[in-house]
Parts: sequence; C-alpha cells; structure tokens
Amino acid sequence: MFGKFSFNKFLIGVVFLLAETAGTAQVYDLSTPRATIFTHFNNLKANNYHPEMAAKTIYGLSAEEAKSKAIRLKYIFEGSGVFVDYNNFPSDANYTDSIHFAIPKHAFKPFPYKLPKVYLEKYGNNWYYSQETTAVIDQLYQQIYPFGAELIRSHIPVVFKSHIFGLEIWQWFGLVLAIFLTYLLHILFKKILFFLLKIIKKRLVKFTIENLDERLKQFSHPLSYIFGIYVLRLMIPYLLLGQKVGNLLIVSLDFALIVFWIFVFLKLVDVFMTVYKYRSDQTDNKLDDQLTPILQNTLKGIVVLFGLFKILIVMGADPKAIIAGLSIGGLAIGLAAQDTVKNLIGSMMIFLDKPFKIGDWIAVDGVEGSVEEVGFRSSIIRAADTSIYKIPNSILSEVKVNNMGKRVYRRFHTTLGIRYDTPPVLIENFVEGIKKIIELHPTTRNYSNYTPYNSVPYNVEFVDYGDSSLNILLNVYFMTHDYGEEMHGRHLLLLGILELANTLGVEFAFPSQTLFMETFPEKASGMPKYDTDLKDINQNVNSVLEEFKNKISKY
Repeated sequence: MFGKFSFNKFLIGVVFLLAETAGTAQVYDLSTPRATIFTHFNNLKANNYHPEMAAKTIYGLSAEEAKSKAIRLKYIFEGSGVFVDYNNFPSDANYTDSIHFAIPKHAFKPFPYKLPKVYLEKYGNNWYYSQETTAVIDQLYQQIYPFGAELIRSHIPVVFKSHIFGLEIWQWFGLVLAIFLTYLLHILFKKILFFLLKIIKKRLVKFTIENLDERLKQFSHPLSYIFGIYVLRLMIPYLLLGQKVGNLLIVSLDFALIVFWIFVFLKLVDVFMTVYKYRSDQTDNKLDDQLTPILQNTLKGIVVLFGLFKILIVMGADPKAIIAGLSIGGLAIGLAAQDTVKNLIGSMMIFLDKPFKIGDWIAVDGVEGSVEEVGFRSSIIRAADTSIYKIPNSILSEVKVNNMGKRVYRRFHTTLGIRYDTPPVLIENFVEGIKKIIELHPTTRNYSNYTPYNSVPYNVEFVDYGDSSLNILLNVYFMTHDYGEEMHGRHLLLLGILELANTLGVEFAFPSQTLFMETFPEKASGMPKYDTDLKDINQNVNSVLEEFKNKISKY
C-alpha cells in the first residue's frame, strides 16, 4: 500500500510539472485538495485559459454558473493578498481537518485566517470548493471589487497591455498614479484631521496644557498615512497585478498599516499621558507624578507587544501557536523570576491602594523614614540619618505600614516642671498665658479651627506633684504633614512659653535638693521673690503676647 501511495504522489507531482511547463495543458484532477486547487488556478492562467475546466472545482452548479464562480474566486484570492503555494496544500485524498472545524471532517482551509469562509470539502471521491464557499463567493467578490474586477482593464487600449518587467504598461501607470494620489490624500487628510482634533481639544479640554498641540500634530501624522494606505489598499486589486506582485504589495501594505497603527497608539499614549501629567501636577499626591513615567512605559510596551503579534499574523504565523508559545514562555519566565513578578504585583497594589505617597513619613518592618521613590521593583525610604533603604514592593504590600504622613495632626506632648515655691496665682496665670500663645500660634489646633474628635483641641493643665517640680501638662497638635514645619512650630511655641516664664518670674525646676537654714547672719535668702500683683501679672502676660504676635506675623 505504501508503495502505491508513494507512486500516486509521484504521478501527481509529474502532472503538475508538465502542466506548468506546457502552458496549454488542460489538467482535470480533483483527487486531493492540492490537485483541486491546482486545477482551478492552472486553467485560469493567461496562457492556459480554460474556465470550463476550472469550473469543475465548483460543486453542485450548472456549467455557466460554476465558470463564473471559479473566475470570481480566483479574483478573490488575488485581491486578498494570499499567495498560492501548492507545496503547502495536502496531497492526501483522505485528509481530515480537526483544527478549524468543531467536528473533524474531510475538509481543508487553504487560508484559514485571511479567507476563513473559503475551504474545500470532499464529496464522494473528489474534492471541491464547499457549498458554503460557493454561497459566499459573490459576497466576498463584492467586498473586494465593488465596481467589478475588470473595471479598469476593460477600458484600456490594447497598446497599453504590452508587458514590461512582468507587468502590463497600464498597470505600471496605474501603480504610480495610485501612489501619487495616496500621498495627496495623506497631505489633505493630515490637515483636516489636525484641525478637527484642535476643535475637539477646545471643547473637551478647558485648560491650557503645554505641548498638547504638538502631541496632537504628531498623532494626526501617522493617522493620515493610515487613511492613505487604506485607499491604496482598495485600489491595488483593480490593477490585477497577479498573485506574486499583488501578494507582495498587499502584504507590504498590511505590514505598513500595522506599523503606522503602532505609531498612532504610541502617540495616543503620549497625548493621554500629557493630559494625565498636567492633572497629576495639580494634585498634592506626588505618587501620581511617580506613576506617570511607569504608566507611560507600560502602555507603550503593551502597544508594541500587540503590534508585533499582529505583524507575525500578517507574515503568516498561526495566532494559536503564538499564544501557546507566549503562554509557555511566560510560564518559564514566571518560574525563573518569581520574586520579580511578586514585586511587580506589589507595585501595582501600592499604586492602586495608595497606602502612602511620596514625602510621607512611614514606619515599616523596623525602618522609619520618608518615602522618596516608588518604583516597579522596590521603594526608596530615606531615614532620619539620611541613609537610604530599598524595600521590595512585595514586602511593602504585605506587612503593616504605619503612615505617619496620614495623621490628621502631629501631636506634641511634654511636661513643664516648675519650682515648688511658685505661687498658685502665678501658676494659674502662667497656664492661661500658654493657652493664649497656643491660640495665637499659626499652626497649632485651637478652638477656632478644629473639628472635635471627642477631645479638646489642646491640653495645658497643672496635673501632678513631681519629685522635684510642679508638673504642667502640655499637649498640642500641629496642623501640618511636614516634619520640618512641625519642628519650626515647636520652636515658636517653646520659645514663646520660655519668654512668658521669664517675664512672669516662673522658674523651671530640675532634680535638686534644697537645704533650709533658720538663720544665717548677713546673708539674703536664696528663695526667689515672686511678684504676685495681678495688675503686674496681666501687664506682663499681655506684653509677652504682643511680642509673640509680632514674631508669628513673620512666619
């Protein structure tokens, strides 16, 4: 059986060879998919034109109908930019397709991605173009040649039908004219498109964005080329350039279309990111500024990846095989770089959840400092001693993060210890004076600018008898998210309290022991003398407050 099968293949090959060398040979063989396609095309060659023989490949129609369908189907193949290579077609009489059909059957699709509705099917012992193919031939023909395939050629004088370098003279003229018209349409469409985009921008964008017009101009340039190529792509089939030249031009145009579409989407990303950057610059969230270059590079990478995928399909690659290869390759890369993938996912979670922003002071996993940068793999934290910590984003997305920058206020809590011999009237006026300083302070929370959270805006109270001092509680909140601004606010507050204490004669205590002697001739008492006159006390307090007002006016 094997010998017989090999002999049959050899016999078919000899027949094809003889048919191609002998221009007038009439071949009628429907035994395999390859033989049927050869019968169809070989009998419609210019030097071997036998449409009645090509019509044998059409199943179930009259001779005239089948002849018309066979001729139109040949034009469909040429106008679609497919190249008929008989070596790619099966020579098995019992070939079964189990990939492109839900139920495996004796059928064959020559070009499953460019012409998915055109296929051959075995009826009895012979292979024909399927009945479904026959039913859609007129529809496909009308899509490619809405004015008829012979629209131009039928009006060309015989003198222009002479061949030069493989093409007729009128075809060369038509090709040059089509390219020239395409260029003119590109120039015209570019100006119209840029004008329309500027009108759309004025209606949708109510603010001025630097370089936006330049971005729109760059966007309209490749889009106008796409329009011109589409027009040229529609004109090429009417030139009837044949399979080889027609396939080369159409595939080249399809390739150029994808390349220009890649440029269009890249420029569209630039336009989008220009608007996004402008809006992010208007917000206080610096994480948006950090996200801008990362988001731009990611979107451009996706555009290029899909563009390459489309280019491979145009070049004839099987999309299912590409996806399968990418899946296997992605799995291998994922297994080899698990930590990197985890960090990328962690980065996405940080940008989506936004647990902190650039400039926030955070404490995480034993590290405390200010967030300086959030990258795709890691984040940079600068500690108080200016050292740099790079923490993987996978860790930041999983552990507890204490974001001190999210605090509503910055709390300052301390105790003021004054001498035990301070008179009560001075203590009371000293406390009230501190409260007035807090009310005047530009960055402290006070009764005029706070929203109650089940607590008073600040606390200044005589609260305890210490070992060496009378303790006054000072608990205030600074309305700032910046560490430096908080420190300067403390400076103003503590300096004001110190000046108040010096003016009133209130002295701060420190751990000490005091020895009292009943009498000590010719020596004055070591105990301080306090001015307890209320008039003097109020005058001193007011003078300190006026001086404090002058200081904070320069803040």
